[in-house]
Amino acid sequence: RKACSSRKHDLVVTPFLPFLSYREGHEGDDLAAFAELAKRYRTYLIVGMVEDRKDGRRSHTSLLLSREGTVAGRYRKTHALPEDDGIELGGDLPVFRTDFGTIGLSLTTDLYFPEVYWVQKMKGAQILAIQTAPERFRQYWEWPALLKARCLDTHAHAIVAMYADPRTYITNRYEMGMQGATWGRSMILNRVGTPVADTGHDAGVATAVVDLDQRKKEVYAPFYEAENIFFCNCLGDRKAFQPLTEPYRPLRRPSYAKRTARIAVGYFWGKDTWSDSGIPEVMLHVLDQAAPLKPDLILLSEMSAKITSETTQKVAKMVGERAREMNCYIVIGGVGDEDQISIARVWDREGKEVFQEPIYWTKGFPEIKVFDTDFARLGLHTCGDLYTGEIDRVLTVKGAELILDPSQHWGADGENNELMLRARACENGVWVACAHWNTSDPGLRSLIVDPYGYVMAASHFQQEGVVYTDINFDDTKVFYAGRKAEQPTPGADNIPSYFTGDLPEQRPGWRDMILSRRRPELYSILPTINEVIMKYRPEKGPW
Repeated sequence: RKACSSRKHDLVVTPFLPFLSYREGHEGDDLAAFAELAKRYRTYLIVGMVEDRKDGRRSHTSLLLSREGTVAGRYRKTHALPEDDGIELGGDLPVFRTDFGTIGLSLTTDLYFPEVYWVQKMKGAQILAIQTAPERFRQYWEWPALLKARCLDTHAHAIVAMYADPRTYITNRYEMGMQGATWGRSMILNRVGTPVADTGHDAGVATAVVDLDQRKKEVYAPFYEAENIFFCNCLGDRKAFQPLTEPYRPLRRPSYAKRTARIAVGYFWGKDTWSDSGIPEVMLHVLDQAAPLKPDLILLSEMSAKITSETTQKVAKMVGERAREMNCYIVIGGVGDEDQISIARVWDREGKEVFQEPIYWTKGFPEIKVFDTDFARLGLHTCGDLYTGEIDRVLTVKGAELILDPSQHWGADGENNELMLRARACENGVWVACAHWNTSDPGLRSLIVDPYGYVMAASHFQQEGVVYTDINFDDTKVFYAGRKAEQPTPGADNIPSYFTGDLPEQRPGWRDMILSRRRPELYSILPTINEVIMKYRPEKGPW
């Protein structure tokens, strides 16, 4: 009521209300109080609760009430984690048009499936309403990165409705039996994932005024017009995203020679990049610096060379010689040809070039491929491809365990870039390594990120060198579900007062769990031309 009455609002969103329910077919009676609020204050109102369906099943359902208090839209949660088993899932990802814009709805664990929001983007959503409730074991470390990605991937504003908690500053400690309470925030984020209103960690209302017409003024090429908010989602050929629509099948990877590998990232100044004009002495020196570390793979940034140049061919042979001498894989981006300006290339331990993948943005191509080393399966994306999340999802579906990003940097700054790298690692359960040139932005570093979105290694500011981390690819990301057999005993005082007595089990295999719970039958729109985006495409430009 406070949110509806505090000022003139066009839209009010509640958190998910699992303690309330309504009967399908009896919305008028069961939702009368909510309908009265919407009608009295002439606002659209989104409420999420348990729906008792006519067929006897139960769904978690979000309802959009109109300014007149009538049901203007219904969305049944479509994506579940193990804790949701027993809830009947919906079979559609609709969007809803209001008198001010188009809204996409999602509930609780939908957040962990980026496909939900890509589909809503393709259908024209301008606002994402994300209604949620506390999870039994709270791991909200990933949320700032994931919410950033949800907005940047869709160029939609997001409204995240969540509960506050008086225990806000208590982190989770599984071995002690403490679930934690770290989020407790509702917020509104703009189209690039920046919070513009936030309740902090207190109960309250986050409110903001947003300009939905700004979307119509977007420009998608930074070298074409002044405004660009890194909209790299490919506008043309999207056939390569077809694997996202195919049924899940457990992957069979080859029998690798080993599963632990040292992954290194080299970094240096852009002025020393590999180009067609000469021998890149600094780049070769950085490779030589890596040799004593005995890496299994070293990644370098996106260069500016063409393999058709005689000088570039000579340097490519020198790179191959170092790969053989170091007995490691070397991956370098930006070595193009006559057709592609930027191609990431892989040399194996024998010094042979064995794999290449062009930058996807902006041309697109019909198939995104993965590559098997002798320790893990790799995926490659380059630079601005980071802002087309479908690419990394295809790589994940195809079994990539490490995604490499040779980049010249795309995005506003180091903070945004790091959050997006973390988001891709989190949502796919993969390792991500990114090589950048040095810049004057102290936040923009070359990084290695683990599947939880944590930065495990980062380059030094404005220096040249190599960083590395050792990865055991059999050590898979964990998740929490079920109920742990031995529970700590809650108490009235001190730390035991935070125990709840219903701690879930910690289970390995987050990645397989999340992939098996995708709903590919709902994603058929993803490989098609994005008609909604094309509507706002500039009349002239490189597209």
